[in-house]
Parts: sequence; structure tokens; C-alpha cells
Amino acid sequence: MQRIIEAFNWALNYLKIVAPKDTGNLAFNAIKYEILGDTMRIYVDEDIAPYMVYTNEEWINRKGVNPNQQWWNDAVEQIIGYMAFYLGSELKTIQGVSL
Repeated sequence: MQRIIEAFNWALNYLKIVAPKDTGNLAFNAIKYEILGDTMRIYVDEDIAPYMVYTNEEWINRKGVNPNQQWWNDAVEQIIGYMAFYLGSELKTIQGVSL
């Protein structure tokens, strides 16, 4: 269980490090976690950072490229890979989705 908690803490800190930091609100206030029994969850509190979804998407009404586009997706992929390695597991395809 200790390794799972360590991996969870690493994932939480990693998200805070890679989150866009225009004001720091998203990284330092809105990325939260909860532990309910044997379930651990990391999430963004959209009441604190309602703009979070736009940090991850392609800009439609702005010129240029969103420099943060796909940051959440990329971070989650990194976390999944790290957790599999750290916990001595391997990634597999689940329901046609390659992880």
C-alpha cells in the first residue's frame, strides 16, 4: 500500500508541476485529491478553475496555437506509464483502447 500512496503523491505533484501557470490558480488551488476507502482520485475543481477545460483544448476563437493544448491528456499518459512501472505492472489494451 505504501508504494501506491507514493505513486499517488508523485502523480498529484507531477500534475501541479506541468499545469499551466498564468496565475497559478489552476496548479496551486484547483488540482485536488480525495481518498475514499480504497479509491484515490485526482481532479480539477472547476468551481475554482472553470477555465481548465480551455487550457487543454485547441484555440478556436483565437489566433495561434494554444501552448498548453493537450497538457492534461499528456500528463495523464505520463502518470499511467510511471505508475505501471513504479508499481511493477505493465500497460495493456482495455476495450480497444491502447494505454
